[in-house]
Amino acid sequence: VTPHTKTEEHDARKWSTKVVKAAIWTCSMHPQIRRSGPGKCPICGMDLIPVQSLERDPKKEKIRYSMSKEAKRLAEVDTTPVMRQRGFVKRRLVGMVFEDETRMAALTSRVAGRLDKVHVDFTGVEVKKGDPMVTIWSPDLIKAQVELFETIRSPAFGEAEVKGGEERLIEMGLTPDQIKEIKKRKTPIQDITLRAPISGIVMKKMALLGQFVKEGTVMYDITDLSKVWVKLDAYESDLPWIRYGQKVTFTTPAIPGKTFTGTVLFIDPVLQMDTRSVKVRVEADNPDLALKPHMFVSAEIEAEIDASGRVINADWAGKYICPFHPEEVFPTSQICPKSQLPARPAVSYGYALADNPVKPLIVPHSAVLYTGKRSIVYTEVSDSDMPTYELREIVGPRTANGYVVYDGLVEGERVVTKGNFNIDSAAQIVAKQSMMNARPSTVSKTLVHEIERVQTQQTRMKAPLALQLSFEKILTEYWGVKNALVAGKSNQAAQYAEALLTNMKRLDTAGYPPDIHAFLDRYANKIVENLKQFDQHKSLKLQRQCFREISYALATLFIGFEDLTKDKVFLFNCPTAFDQTGAYWIEKTRNLKNPYLGKKMITCGELIATFPLEKKFHQPKNQALKHGSHTKEVSGSSQGSGTKHQAQHKPPPPHAKPPVHSEGSHTKTE
Repeated sequence: VTPHTKTEEHDARKWSTKVVKAAIWTCSMHPQIRRSGPGKCPICGMDLIPVQSLERDPKKEKIRYSMSKEAKRLAEVDTTPVMRQRGFVKRRLVGMVFEDETRMAALTSRVAGRLDKVHVDFTGVEVKKGDPMVTIWSPDLIKAQVELFETIRSPAFGEAEVKGGEERLIEMGLTPDQIKEIKKRKTPIQDITLRAPISGIVMKKMALLGQFVKEGTVMYDITDLSKVWVKLDAYESDLPWIRYGQKVTFTTPAIPGKTFTGTVLFIDPVLQMDTRSVKVRVEADNPDLALKPHMFVSAEIEAEIDASGRVINADWAGKYICPFHPEEVFPTSQICPKSQLPARPAVSYGYALADNPVKPLIVPHSAVLYTGKRSIVYTEVSDSDMPTYELREIVGPRTANGYVVYDGLVEGERVVTKGNFNIDSAAQIVAKQSMMNARPSTVSKTLVHEIERVQTQQTRMKAPLALQLSFEKILTEYWGVKNALVAGKSNQAAQYAEALLTNMKRLDTAGYPPDIHAFLDRYANKIVENLKQFDQHKSLKLQRQCFREISYALATLFIGFEDLTKDKVFLFNCPTAFDQTGAYWIEKTRNLKNPYLGKKMITCGELIATFPLEKKFHQPKNQALKHGSHTKEVSGSSQGSGTKHQAQHKPPPPHAKPPVHSEGSHTKTE
């Protein structure tokens, strides 16, 4: 290994402690070589090339890159201000055309008889309302006509009886015009023609010439195709942007070049397990009958969102909408004249309740470097002598005109829209944080900071005896889940999780003081929610994700109380779990068994704290770093990390126990 020179050591100290103003020169073949000026690479002898320097603010953790004006010109860097604009999220869905179930009718025989004539003798024909369908001869119908004549002739019956006889004939399928003709002729009609109840297409034909039918026999199915339903498949990631009443545009390969429109009328409340999708029903006009049932379609739904990512509809703000007819909008709550149902406020359909919503911050598509997990932008630093750009991670969905930014930018800042790949690639050359090189995970310090805070307080909550007894049972089932995950047994883990859920539901917090009641409810509910999801998952990966959330909430409860349990328990963290985001868990002893990484990494972890916590937090100045391992003891009680610190600087006391080393290459814990 080539020894460092004094100049290199001086540059390294300056790099880590203060902002570097000058450009950095490095070797294209050996990026670990860094110089403050031009020269030759000490390894291969190639000429050094200039790259932007890294500016690091230790307090704000800003990652900045500087370059010369000439380098900026060569990189063709261009910037655009961050502005508030209307944001529209588009989702593309696929589906199929179906008949409108509200526009179907069946022609049935209301009397028993014989079909003497079939006017519509094949399916697919279009009929109008009132068109003749079949002619039926029925003894019952003839008898009812004769009874009507006798009622009219008899002086013992009045208009009421005559009216009753006419209504009976109407119930048997005759029209008022046919009854007038019967009364005029004064002789019964032998054959009665049954007519189409609606206009539409004959979808099914069951009537046969000469067939004897019974009362209630279906002879035709007719469907009105002037309006159709389009059922779209929406996946879980699409659901936040789909609402009742939204406009939908769609096309079908059967009719190229034509775009159809529709309206969302219904969103299925149940997710289909086999496709992991939800059916979205769209009603569309089909006046020329171009859309045929069972055609495939490709649709696009557009949702406008506000600065918080909530779906908005300016036309519906503060209004009331019919649950079956979204075109019916009312200023106040009232009954819809079409459906005869009370109109509901727009907020009940998932729309944001805002008359004047704040427009979202939007950056152009070209400004965002998307890795699949993170979205990166570079902002221009205005108060720098050299062209300087700061790396930012942003959060927000992609829209039609850019990316919405929930967090990470403020209005007026300038983001790099051209040349950002050049800036990022130069950062990768010097192995600094970039699009592909994320910031090291800090999740393992989250609870450490909380431990520091609560241990400096004068008083903390004291757990009632009943709560302590409840948590003895809860911890027993919790460790059952943990050990099952260590062994990789998902079915056994689910069984323990079910028992743990039962004990959590028995946790009665109503009789506790308000502060204890509120604190318990907050984190106990999180545990219950994840336990319910735990039972739905059969894969170890998803079960471990639920267990991470359960352990985090449980550890927070231990931090909030002075004495949640009388026996000591140990909080561990695995910083490499879940793509370096880290995960906590609680052990009964110091002999850790990692439930997140499988049997090969069973000893990977670091001791965070020992519960019950001491009243005063103590963090050793020189933490015991385990060489050859990514783990170290971060904090804890005097029985935790302090033991190792003392062992390095002075002999252990006579009563000290010998250290216990766990097997494996990742960690050794005392």
